[in-house]
Amino acid sequence: MSKIPVADKPGILFAEECDRGTQREENQDSVLHAHIALGDLMIVADGMGGHAGGATASRMAVESFFSYLSAFPSGYPAESAIRGAAQQANANIRDSARAPNSKQNHMGSTVVVALVQRDAAGIHAWVGHIGDSRAYLLRAGRLHRLTTDHTVVQALLKRNLITPEEALHHPDALVLSRSLGHKPEVEIDIEQHPLAVDDTLLLCSDGLWGYVSEQDIQYTVDNPDFKLEAAARELLKLALAAGGHDNVGIEMARLTPPLEESHHEGFRPNWKLILVVFLLAIAVVGVLAYFALWNN
Repeated sequence: MSKIPVADKPGILFAEECDRGTQREENQDSVLHAHIALGDLMIVADGMGGHAGGATASRMAVESFFSYLSAFPSGYPAESAIRGAAQQANANIRDSARAPNSKQNHMGSTVVVALVQRDAAGIHAWVGHIGDSRAYLLRAGRLHRLTTDHTVVQALLKRNLITPEEALHHPDALVLSRSLGHKPEVEIDIEQHPLAVDDTLLLCSDGLWGYVSEQDIQYTVDNPDFKLEAAARELLKLALAAGGHDNVGIEMARLTPPLEESHHEGFRPNWKLILVVFLLAIAVVGVLAYFALWNN
């Protein structure tokens, strides 16, 4: 989906990919982009909990966030809305998992969400996340990670109990310290980030960042040969080429320049061209008149 920019206002392009990979039997990632009253909503969720459970949990996470946030009018405080959506999604997944005779009693999900809004001050994104699905921002050719993983290893790193090198091969590298559906209450980290023309916002599951280096992600997203949809497809190809051991969920948004300058240029008269056409018309009329007189 894309938005066409109008005079003085940047446009926003969107792209997404979601794939089960080459090794998994089902896709337990879910993605969504939708325009709601609060702005443009982007979501990536990565489910867990065994066969069927993970797919159900990620789908419920996306549906819960969408339905909850869609109920608010424009102008409602975005941060409060996102916090409420996280609690609703957590309760929905938890209630489903604890239902009598449920075969999905261990299911849960990560989530990373961005609400892109436009106001008098410009365009900004409210980014919230739970778990290890990430948000990145590419600006001026550099990739910046906007989120910090909610994992056991990240907590150890924060307390300086292990080194970054030890974290890479830690046995608990994939153990989450926070997720949807596993506790009665859940905390979501939320930050607001201003966006500028040519910025690219990327949300993804660990099926991308766990197999494709941030350097390669940066190169691909910044590659001028790739339009946004092509960049999303290329990121997926890189993840699959790395083995495709996990599901891959990708949501992207890019700000494009306003059309004011190009719009006005499109309607600016080209006087040289007009003069040439006028002279050619006079010449044609003269030739036709000459032949008409000669034939008489």
